[in-house]
Amino acid sequence: MKRSSSTSKKRSSSTGSSGKRRVTAGGPQVTERDIVAEEPEFEDPYSDIEDDGEVVDAGADDDEEFEEGEEDDDQDEQATRQVFRPGVDVVPEGYEMTYDSSAYDMYHKLQVDWPCLSFDIVADSHGAARTKYPVTCYWACGSQAGPGSDNYVGIMKSSQLCRTKFDGDDNSDAEDPDEDDDDDDAENDQPDLDPVLETKFAKDASSFNRIRALPQQPTIVAGWTEAGVVKCWDFSDQFRQLDDPAQWVRDNADAGGAKAGKAAPLLFSTPHTAEGHLTEGFGLGWSPLQRGCLASGDCDGFVRVWTLAESGTVSCSNLTPTPSPGSIEDIKWSSTQETVFIAALSGGLCQVFDTRSPGAKLSWTAGPKGVDVNVLDWNPHKQSSHLVVTGCDDGSFHIWNLRNLSQTAGKSAPLQGYTYLQAPITSIEWSPTNENLVAVASDDNQVTLWDFSVERDREEELALAARHPELAKFPAQVVFQHMGVESPKELHWHPQLPGVVVVTDSHGFDIFRPSNWKSIIR
Repeated sequence: MKRSSSTSKKRSSSTGSSGKRRVTAGGPQVTERDIVAEEPEFEDPYSDIEDDGEVVDAGADDDEEFEEGEEDDDQDEQATRQVFRPGVDVVPEGYEMTYDSSAYDMYHKLQVDWPCLSFDIVADSHGAARTKYPVTCYWACGSQAGPGSDNYVGIMKSSQLCRTKFDGDDNSDAEDPDEDDDDDDAENDQPDLDPVLETKFAKDASSFNRIRALPQQPTIVAGWTEAGVVKCWDFSDQFRQLDDPAQWVRDNADAGGAKAGKAAPLLFSTPHTAEGHLTEGFGLGWSPLQRGCLASGDCDGFVRVWTLAESGTVSCSNLTPTPSPGSIEDIKWSSTQETVFIAALSGGLCQVFDTRSPGAKLSWTAGPKGVDVNVLDWNPHKQSSHLVVTGCDDGSFHIWNLRNLSQTAGKSAPLQGYTYLQAPITSIEWSPTNENLVAVASDDNQVTLWDFSVERDREEELALAARHPELAKFPAQVVFQHMGVESPKELHWHPQLPGVVVVTDSHGFDIFRPSNWKSIIR
């Protein structure tokens, strides 16, 4: 399906706040079906007839037998319910996996025409730390439709995202222990709304490997294309059309209709020469401290820094006169030092760069020898700004203390390391609200949330293993496990929606907030 530059509204495949989502597991593909289960209403035809007959008490014995039967049924259900372990358990043919709705405060699945390998959250002006429903959020993304004009880059708006109700429960908040909190008032009366996905985009001939929004002005979006070119657009007007369409219509009328159909301006495009990049890449990142400073790294190991001035001029710095020893897979800037960033490389290395002079200032082996470091993230909290987390192609990820790194590659040891996941790590990110919390996406179709402040409790582990033997080797630091995604490629915490994680996979986007979000974000 070809896209146009006009706004398109689509109904998400999510069931909103009351439906039951099932993920069919049969074969290599995962398909989603929406089933809205409504309890049949029974109307007694004799309800208006008065009965003066004798009322007979069935007796306490019958009540006790009935209660015992209910308890047996509950125990049987608990005994057969097990936690699915990706890479270990197999769904038998003809069986279906379904998620436990009580595990989510919010969960919606949004499908798009073409998958997106990468996206970035676009901050809005609707306030920080928003917890009320329905939820609205924005992100920038670029498609992966293959070569041709079907590809696009632009802004998406997802609105009417309601709280997920428990299955068979008309009032999910009755189960919420924090029901009296100010953040949850009026939730009982929330309407059942279908999520809406709206887009404003620009066409491009190439698909996109990485998308990043400028932190100081998120409507300025940079994209790494498969054609080996980094491009940058200004989607400010398109964002206004999505964010306040009534005001935009008035502004357009005042301008005599000049705004209608106006494409997002292309601010710059890097040259496909030795002064820019000759091959495609994945490393891309804006400095959070220095406005308009963009670092890019390609598959040949070259790193460039582009500076976009407010006047519109662009300058370039070559930080790798000699290419790095591997493809640049990811780039993350320091939140405390405006000229410093780290690049993750194929082959297992990480390199620290300073824009004030060319060449890597520090290199260290950040994974098993020869294993690619796919992704990394630099802790954004000032008190933990010395911590970096890296995710590798073998499923392992590690936390590094930059203060303890040796100047000689291969001599440093991680602060912590985890090998529980058995598939490549495709995205990893520190929580913006908790310096100990990390979200991890892996190629075994799951997203896990890890709290590194959790310490092992032997008695609690033994009790859990008795109830769920399949969790005997489950890491204590995993505080939430989200499945139902297929080949997740990138995730982000939403900085304005505490506890909300957005994930892109081969079908679209998952947006969820765990039921335990209040305890894990602190």
